[in-house]
Amino acid sequence: MTHLFNLRRTLTRGLFAAAAVCCLPASAWAQEWPTRPVKIVIGLAAGSAGDTVARSMAPHLEALWRQPVIVENRPGANMVIATEYVARATDNHTLILGTLSSLLPKYTTKNLRFDPVTDLVPIYRVINYQLVIATNAKTAQRAKTLKEVATLSEANPLFLSGTGRTSIFNLAMALVNQTVNVKYSEIDYGSVPAMNLALMRNDTQLMVNTPGSIKGQLDSGELVALAVINAERYPNLPNVPSLREVGGYTGFIPTSWAGFFGPKGLPTPIVDRIGRDVLTVLSDAEFKKQLETRVTGTVLRSSPAEFAREYQEEARVWQRLFNTLNLMPE
Repeated sequence: MTHLFNLRRTLTRGLFAAAAVCCLPASAWAQEWPTRPVKIVIGLAAGSAGDTVARSMAPHLEALWRQPVIVENRPGANMVIATEYVARATDNHTLILGTLSSLLPKYTTKNLRFDPVTDLVPIYRVINYQLVIATNAKTAQRAKTLKEVATLSEANPLFLSGTGRTSIFNLAMALVNQTVNVKYSEIDYGSVPAMNLALMRNDTQLMVNTPGSIKGQLDSGELVALAVINAERYPNLPNVPSLREVGGYTGFIPTSWAGFFGPKGLPTPIVDRIGRDVLTVLSDAEFKKQLETRVTGTVLRSSPAEFAREYQEEARVWQRLFNTLNLMPE
């Protein structure tokens, strides 16, 4: 009898302990997160601006989380491969540093097996990148401005380096070209470095990219920036005209950005914890300055709620634009 009584008492204590754990406030167990290495997935190849952002932040997040932070590149299919992988993750330790190209397949890709708007949880919009329209030195010898490039293309159709019709690079040029009217055909490459190399080899004659990705080539003169995709000139590129200067462009000016997302179902306390920790890392003035210089962008102050609002609004804007451009899913 004594043995049965002790066994019953032990089982009862175990059940009470389990119940106590289950009833802990969500904020309490979120404080224990992460309990294993955290994976940050990048839908771009190594060397891209997003890869640079993730790898720059990883050591600082490791220090806060006391767990390894692994950056994993899964390029391909205009970020669909990486985005779907994270959207299906269930371990609470897999994130993506997504971009606008994570969203756009919703409107451009038939039979998409996930919804980038509903299957991802926005956590923190990290940075807005600068964008430039660039050509190579050989083309610049014949056409020194974007207007002259448009004139050149009338008799000599040009090729545009891209990374896919749903990428910010291709779409930004398509939108801008409603005004500047360059005659070009797209050639898409599997990575940003391959896209850059094609332009340097004169396999293509035009490209939209972040100035940080081609800074060395811009400095050496191998590549030439024709215009910045912005209403005003960038302070770090004072000699490159704005989009409105070169063509009187008054339409929607696309913005390239990077931000952290988790899969749908990631508990809100964990989302909030990640958001706070990313803010802590980006609040370091020296790190912020270094990151902005390396990838030529503007580091942002954000939050899960703010990023979610921006993401939903941008989805509506792009949906309207795709309808206007009559771009149908393929």
